[in-house]
Amino acid sequence: MVSLKSTWGVGALVAALLAVAAGLLKLVALRGTVSLALLLIGLWTFVTAFAFVGREDRAFYAGWGVVIAGLSLTYLIPLTEALGLILIAVAILIVVTVYFGRAPKDLSAAASPPPSQGGTPAAGLTWLTRSRP
Repeated sequence: MVSLKSTWGVGALVAALLAVAAGLLKLVALRGTVSLALLLIGLWTFVTAFAFVGREDRAFYAGWGVVIAGLSLTYLIPLTEALGLILIAVAILIVVTVYFGRAPKDLSAAASPPPSQGGTPAAGLTWLTRSRP
């Protein structure tokens, strides 16, 4: 089976090459080429989320696909407005990934240390006490 990294990487490379080809053929200007590359890579990331990624990482990949595709908005609207929309999308991505994208066991604290020999938590700390004569 093909690994996820190579699957996404090949698709992103193809998307970037298609955008560069469109730029070289003078179908879009330089700014349009960058915007088209971001749009295609973002769409590929979004498609990868539902075609190749496991359920636990789906929200993460889909969210970043939307963020990357959203960066292409800078071609259509002013940069500050596009960045504002991207920051809103990143905030939503964080909330969705933390609360819905991961299993609850991934959000728990670190594992507790193994129990001590004496059966009580303080039994392993006997070297801290002084012995009385």
